[in-house]
Amino acid sequence: MDCRIQFSIFIVAALLTCGCLVPYGPGPGTPMPPGAAHERATAVALPLAINATPTRYNPAMSSTIGIRLTPENVTGIPPEDVRFTWETSFGSFYHWGPPDFRVIELGSTYTGTSDPVYWSYLPEPGGKEKRPVDITLTMTDARTGMTITWATLKIGWEEPNGLTAIVEDTE
Repeated sequence: MDCRIQFSIFIVAALLTCGCLVPYGPGPGTPMPPGAAHERATAVALPLAINATPTRYNPAMSSTIGIRLTPENVTGIPPEDVRFTWETSFGSFYHWGPPDFRVIELGSTYTGTSDPVYWSYLPEPGGKEKRPVDITLTMTDARTGMTITWATLKIGWEEPNGLTAIVEDTE
């Protein structure tokens, strides 16, 4: 057999082997997300991110009811039979969309599909200083209830007593 063919077969085999042996997502010893009461899955975890738009939000905006949050599977491989649990340290999640575009409050913890949710809050009277908001998205196997992976998002404020929320950081 030609050396180039043998080398090509070796490279393909090495790439396939490396891809199967390197796990995605949180590794051993990585702490579970806050509030997650699930066991860690033993299966290979998929990388997960939270897509947030707009990155600046004020309740006075007429174009949206909040910051639209969408789970984003970084590998592009759609997971089968999974549930997504959203948790926030402040504010609430909402559903808004077709067919009737009604606003439905989902609460500070919500479990559903990969459909987008919106994060928003009701302004408090007196202009109290606001703490940063932590949002956690946990992907769970719907059959076993085990956590596959998670992602977090941090929302801060334009001013400590202000009304404009700003997407700061995703992990």
